[in-house]
Order: sequence, then C-alpha cells, then structure tokens
Amino acid sequence: MSELLPTSLPLSGSASGAGPEPVRRPLHLPFEDVAERHEAVLFDAYGVLVDASGALPGAAEAVQYLLDRDRPFLVVTNDASRSPARASARLMRLGIPVSPEHVMSSGMLIGPALSALGMAGESVVVLGTGDSAQYARDMGAVVVAPSVQTPARAVVIADEGGFDGLDSMDELLSMILAACEAGRPPHLLLANPDLVYPASAGRFGFTAGSLAHMLERALHLLLGDTAPRFTVLGKPAALHFDTALRRVGTRDAVMLGDTLHTDIAGAAGVGIASALLLTGVTTQAHVDAAVARGDGGQVPTYVVRGLIKTA
Repeated sequence: MSELLPTSLPLSGSASGAGPEPVRRPLHLPFEDVAERHEAVLFDAYGVLVDASGALPGAAEAVQYLLDRDRPFLVVTNDASRSPARASARLMRLGIPVSPEHVMSSGMLIGPALSALGMAGESVVVLGTGDSAQYARDMGAVVVAPSVQTPARAVVIADEGGFDGLDSMDELLSMILAACEAGRPPHLLLANPDLVYPASAGRFGFTAGSLAHMLERALHLLLGDTAPRFTVLGKPAALHFDTALRRVGTRDAVMLGDTLHTDIAGAAGVGIASALLLTGVTTQAHVDAAVARGDGGQVPTYVVRGLIKTA
C-alpha cells in the first residue's frame, strides 16, 4: 500500500558504512540535448505540455521534434479524467500532435487494478468524470453512488471534477466507516495522487490527491491504525512507470516533468533518468533544497528551463 504523503527515497550508503554518497547536482541542458541522450522520452502533461489555459510554449515543437526523428515517446499523465482518445483530441486542438497511442494515463490502470482485486460484477464508487467511471465499467464493475445503506466493495478517486464535491465526500466517508464497522472495508484506489496542479501562470488548483489525503486522514482519526489506506496507481507509483516503459520498449528513457515528488521521485524509483521543467509547480529553489538535504530521490538528472524555443 502506498502512502499519500510524499516520501524521500533513501540514498544508498557505501559498503564501509561511511554514510550516503553525495547527491549530484542536475545538469542544466536544453530539451533537445536531453532528448538526444536517451532512447525515449516520457512527458508529463500538466505543467509541461499544457496548463488549464492552453498549450505551453514549445510543447508542439518538442513533440514534433521527436516525431520527425521517429523517437518513442509517451505522455505519462496522472490525469484520469479523460480517455486516451479525449486526451489526444484536446492536445490536437491545442496544436500538440499527440495521438491516442501516445497517451498513458493513470486512468488506464483503473481497470487492471480492479480486475486484480476481483471486482468484476461488484459495486464500485468512482469519483471523477464519465470517462473515469468508464474505465471501471469496461472491466465489468458496477459503478454506483456512495451509500451508507449498501456500501460498495471498492472506491476509486480519479479526479476532482464530475461530482458534487463535499456532499459526495461526506457520503463516501460515512460509507467507508459503515463498511469497516460491518467487517468489510472497501478497497481504496487513487488514480491521480497529485495534490495540486498549475491552472495558469501563478494560479494553482487542488486535485484528486488532496481529496484522498483528506479522506485518509479523517479515516485514521476515526479508526486509528485499522483504517484502510489508498493504493496509488499513478505517478510516483512504479506501476505507472513500468507500464509506460514497456510501451516505449526501452528502459533508456527520461521522464520530463514539473513535480519532484511524482515525476522525479517516481523516475528515480524505477531507475530511469528525469528532467525537471521549470514551468510548473517546482522552482530551482526546490531543487537546490533537495540537493542540500541530500534527497537523491527528488533531485532530477537534468533541469530544463523551457521546451523548444519558438520564433
């Protein structure tokens, strides 16, 4: 089971017990140089290619750069609110040439995760959009609203939109408590563990991870150590990265993201390179702080100040 709060990956100590090795400072390189050092590129979506206001500078050119060279790439996103087709359609409308086969969203992990839990034919609550719920329906689950009278066997928090906010969260909390009291705690899955997202320049919003964190803290307050916890499907979970790496056909890949505790820590966790793009929620000061405290799991391999410059 995965913790919601970001945790630092431990540094490996030397065989002599001399303590952790020094953390290397990241290289500052242009996007093109980073791309040429690796066989494949994994892009985050929000804060790298787009924000809520539209395409970010150089996003279309960066994707086209890889297409022109027939280089494998995927958009590896924690956005579980859209199907690959809808995600592709939005990016295409914004001028970013990403086809559905180049999308690897955390929502695509919902069906396999529910299947592994034996949830075919069982009732499942999905907080999110219609596309979020469809991932569960496609594997045979029965998507229901939260109900204290008939608790569902599983809960998926996929997105912060598509439901009536606090009222649904109140009912969901009560439903989980009722299920636990009956001795049948539901399985809890979190598709999007991001806590915030960059809405536009200087503006941010809460995401599904914040809702799950609030629910998990409330459950622990009421139930103590017996409270059920969320299993995280999206970044930084290794499942998301390993699935993406199988699809691009190589582990010589670089994850290009804007968040230390999801994109960068997740890449470190599966042993691939990472590049922090300074256009999202993370600044150079955050990187410097991670280096100073010796947190190798949250120090990127590279820092990229922007994607391909346009005229």
